Amino acid sequence: MLKKIFRSLLGLIRRNRAEPLPLTAENPTKSPFLPQNAVPSTNVSDTSDASSSHASSNVSDAAADRAAARKTKFETLKQVLNVLRAYVLTFGQPAEVDLRAVVGAIVANLPTVAIANDQLERFIDEVMIAFSSLGMEASLVEVTAQILAEQVAVWLKEQENTVNNVLSAYVQQFAPDYATWDLPQIVSLTQTIVATLNDGSLSRSGGRSLVNKVAQAFDLQKALSRWVAPEWIALAQRVASYVENGSIQSELRSIAWSYIQQFQAILSPQSIDQIIRTGPINLSPAEVLSGDLSDFSQMLYYKFQLLEADPIVTKSHQAIAANVHKAVSDFQARRKDLAGVDLDFTASTATGELEVSSPFFVQTKPAKS
Repeated sequence: MLKKIFRSLLGLIRRNRAEPLPLTAENPTKSPFLPQNAVPSTNVSDTSDASSSHASSNVSDAAADRAAARKTKFETLKQVLNVLRAYVLTFGQPAEVDLRAVVGAIVANLPTVAIANDQLERFIDEVMIAFSSLGMEASLVEVTAQILAEQVAVWLKEQENTVNNVLSAYVQQFAPDYATWDLPQIVSLTQTIVATLNDGSLSRSGGRSLVNKVAQAFDLQKALSRWVAPEWIALAQRVASYVENGSIQSELRSIAWSYIQQFQAILSPQSIDQIIRTGPINLSPAEVLSGDLSDFSQMLYYKFQLLEADPIVTKSHQAIAANVHKAVSDFQARRKDLAGVDLDFTASTATGELEVSSPFFVQTKPAKS
């Protein structure tokens, strides 16, 4: 029952995401064919000409696809830059990490733009370079861009308020008596909250910017006196169950880092889940509020992306990573023998970069035809 309540609460913080914009236009396969009543020619020259024509057609189609992709990317970049310029002219230019967060928020709020999660941070890099090179020459701001810029500012503020509400609920209901509330502790707690709320709609830069803002502005007395609704308390209880396993989180991060380094794997929720289930980690589903280790793995996946410094890896962690790798390889072999299908626990998933959405704003994007 509690898990169902939490799922419904998470629905409040999710925005509808359209399918990612394709990087290339659709390229229907063109196969030359003969009419049913035609007799194939045995002329070698004709065959050569047909092959040449087919190859030319493919080259032409590929060139058209690349041109369409460049046009789509240019239009997307232009829209985002227009809103970013309006934002900076209206609210001033923030520090780089906050400006990158603004770009991610613009992507989330533009109904005509959709960037695949695993391409979002790279797209932000491109926007930052273009914005820096264009400068802020004086010119009129489009009305639509101005409206969207103000909408983005509200969206970012609502995200901050959401995290503050959950943080206050945690402080009031679940904080241990020995908590010191120094900055490192506040930062770690805020990272866990952001990762718990995550659904994949804010860039990694946006997540880090959000953590910095909340942690730097934290005031214990305000947090204790703030009224919090029951839904924030329910989310804070989930966060508390994760915080209680802080030492396990640190160990899992070290093992995951060793796993990635040794076997050139890609960090994913599945790889973390396998480390929990296969490695000697004393954690049962009952120890996390949802009763689902996959939810815990998902939270860790996002939280690890927020952490700047690489963890210290011990020889024991390297050994555990090697054992996990062998166990996964053995399982894959058995699975392939039984079903004829290979299963890769280390493959990246559609969740992409770390993202968090606002609980109050839902942007409906038109479906792709």
